[in-house]
Amino acid sequence: MITPVIHQYGLLSALGNIEHTWQGLLDKKSGLSPLSHPEISTWVGQIKQLKAPLGTAKRVAQLIHKGLEDLDRNNLDSETHIIVATTKGAIDDLGKKNQKLQSWQIADYIKQHLDLKGGAGTTSGACASGTIGIIQACQKISSGEARSVLVVGIDILSMFVLAGFSQLLALAETGCTPFDKNRSGLSLGEGLGYMLICHPDLTNNQVAQISGWGVSGDAGHITAPCRKGSGLIRVFSQITAGEKHQVGGIHAHGTGTIYNDAMEITAMNSFFKTPPPFYSVKGAIGHCLGGAGVMEGCLSIKSLQQNAIPATVGLTTVAPQATMATGEKAQPLGHPTILSCNSGFGGINAGVLFEEG
Repeated sequence: MITPVIHQYGLLSALGNIEHTWQGLLDKKSGLSPLSHPEISTWVGQIKQLKAPLGTAKRVAQLIHKGLEDLDRNNLDSETHIIVATTKGAIDDLGKKNQKLQSWQIADYIKQHLDLKGGAGTTSGACASGTIGIIQACQKISSGEARSVLVVGIDILSMFVLAGFSQLLALAETGCTPFDKNRSGLSLGEGLGYMLICHPDLTNNQVAQISGWGVSGDAGHITAPCRKGSGLIRVFSQITAGEKHQVGGIHAHGTGTIYNDAMEITAMNSFFKTPPPFYSVKGAIGHCLGGAGVMEGCLSIKSLQQNAIPATVGLTTVAPQATMATGEKAQPLGHPTILSCNSGFGGINAGVLFEEG
């Protein structure tokens, strides 16, 4: 079986580019700040370089251009396919004349921006979109449909999404605290992550490889995860292929909501005899929705390179049964692999296993 490899990767978050974000995590720095809005009291991971209003096409375009600045286009094959993982796009512009950069339009925009000739498509699987996009790229390469695929995960802050989560009473008033005993909700963020995934014969400069992946659905509730973690357990089983692949650490979804974190803790304790160390980045940059999976995949590659996972920003009192969650300091990987997983509304679960190239 063909093992897809990663040739380039990068991101832009509330903490900056990939290097600044990684260093910020090591320094236990948070990029969250109070949202300036009279009716919604919460903190968000807002990218200060983006000057356009929240939820608008102009803001999406700014994020695309700034987020892809580090991409080396000289080594980008013109036949490269594009998969965009997103949830809402310029949702606050919906209904206006001449709508631009709605979720279904972003892939074609990026294709034109990069002057590529390969196929362009969109995946929108709630908060698991980015991870599903990576999996779809691997499937395209494994099947021979494509030799290289650029996966871009992107979402901006919008009043539509903020209002929705506010109505669900899911927003933390201050920065979210993943896997904390006293967690109270999530913090939304915005960002872009990109990953150029290739056939192994196409490049000698690979930074990591993807040795396993899995997708499942709880099919139980529109917003709540399965309390037993059944869907995520199936993802773990698919990825490890009957313990064929070892997991050295887990980059968890870790939203800081009561039920998501409890589900992940249950799934990890149920599947692994001894859960590997795990952490969440959302206390530092917020929950970036469709961008989360790709951004967190990029940070997982940094973990491989550094042989460690950083502390979970915001975590102070570890929740019961979550003893392997990173708190005050980084922990070494137990094996040179890291599993990055995400879960979303509708009971969607997805994960990929990154391994040294």
